[in-house]
Formats: sequence, structure tokens, C-alpha cells
Amino acid sequence: MLQGSLDNFALDEVLGLLSGTAKTGQLDIKGDRGNGSLVFSDGSLIGGNTSYTANGTSVEDVMFEMLRYQEGTFNFTSRDVEPTDTVENVSNVLVTAENRLADWREIEAAVPSLDHMVLPAADLPAEEITINRSEWAVLTVIASGCPAADVCDRLSMGEVEGSRQIKNLAERALVTVGAPGGAPTQRAKASAAPPAPPAPAPAPAPAPAPDSLGEFGGGLDQLMGEDGQRPPMPPSPSEIDEFKGTVEDASELTDDANSGGGLLMKYLQNDD
Repeated sequence: MLQGSLDNFALDEVLGLLSGTAKTGQLDIKGDRGNGSLVFSDGSLIGGNTSYTANGTSVEDVMFEMLRYQEGTFNFTSRDVEPTDTVENVSNVLVTAENRLADWREIEAAVPSLDHMVLPAADLPAEEITINRSEWAVLTVIASGCPAADVCDRLSMGEVEGSRQIKNLAERALVTVGAPGGAPTQRAKASAAPPAPPAPAPAPAPAPAPDSLGEFGGGLDQLMGEDGQRPPMPPSPSEIDEFKGTVEDASELTDDANSGGGLLMKYLQNDD
């Protein structure tokens, strides 16, 4: 029995050992992305499966999925196996799977997971664009926004091929990829908050009440003396009426025409 941790032994090292020693039996792996197994006959691969099969069920698909395990444990058990029509060289399968993994890393950078939301671009990058049939199919699924998983499921694409289609559209600025659950993080940013309405213009200062000076004509400059001071103004009609009553009751002011009261009385009589 051969067993260990993927932290200590890389999967390609384990596969090389089983192939080089022409082992027959089954290699089981429990990883952070699921479980899988590979069946060997005299050091050649004759079958395999994984709990996650979105990208296919061939030996190469199984190998590709196992290479995506970041951590896990493995256990090889020697046993008799049923012969099959599939006989694959371990090295060839491993090289193909590693090439697919390198391609996937580039796709994964644009579409980190199937939970990430895909949104149509807010604006096209050019006045005219050309899309092919497969791109149009993806765009109709995305519509107003959906998880990347919906594109893969509704178009019967594996995770790799569906994510590749999304990546290609994103590179052409036709769609954007948001965070899991729909919060946009790349070009499709949330719409900016509407600008605050402009502050209302300050109310005009109330017009000053008409000054009694206006009754006498001329502007303020004309009403100012040479020394810059406003000259004394004649009494207003209300003041005259008030003084009339006061003077009429003051008999001593009417006896002396040369007194201040007499002069005021003459002014009042002339005013009448």
C-alpha cells in the first residue's frame, strides 16, 4: 500500500512512481475540491472518475480535475482490475492535463468561479461590433445578469469552456464579471450616486422700504451735505399735527410772536 499527503508528494511524482513500477490497482485521492480515483493496469491508465465532472469524464478530464486539488491525501491499493478498451500512457495524459491546467489559470483570472456574476457591459466599446453564433448564445443567457454557472448549465458547457466564453466576451468589453452574489467589481461598477441637487440660490434681500427722503426728489448723494451728513429734514405731516395740538394748548407760545413758539406757529399757519 502506498499512501501520503499531496503536501509532501506532488501528484505527478506519485503517478510517475506507479507508472515506472508497472503497478496494477487503484489510486484514491481525497482533496479540497472533492474525491477521485485512477485505475492502473501494469502502469498504464485504464480508467478514472472524480466527484466533480463538470468538464467531462474521460481519463484526461479526471487527471485535469485532480491537478486542481491544492491539498489532500492519496492512497494506492494493489488489486486486480477489469480490462477495458481504454489504455493511456500516464506521461501523455499528464502532459495534456497540465497544458489544460495552464490554460485554465488564464481563464480563472477572468472568471474566478462559477458563483461570480456576469453582467452585460454598460456601454459598447465601439459603434459597431461583430459577434459569432456562440457569443450571441452566451449573451442571450447573460441577459441582464446571471452567475457564470447559468451560462455553463443552460448551454451545456463544462466549467472550462463556459468560463472561456465569458472570458472572451469580457476581453472584448461586452460583459463584465462581478463578485459572487452579484456585487460588481470590475468594469461594471455600481452606478454612481446621482449628483446632489444644486443648492437653492439665496433669496434676494428685501427691498428697503421707501424712504421719506424720496418724496423730496433726488438721490442719496443729492440729499447729503458737503460734509457728508444728511441735512435736517422738515417735520413730517404727522409731526406737524402733533405739534399743532401741543402749541394750541400752550397759550404762552401765542403771546410772543418773536418766541420760538411764535415762529413755529407761523410756520404751521403757513403750512396750512
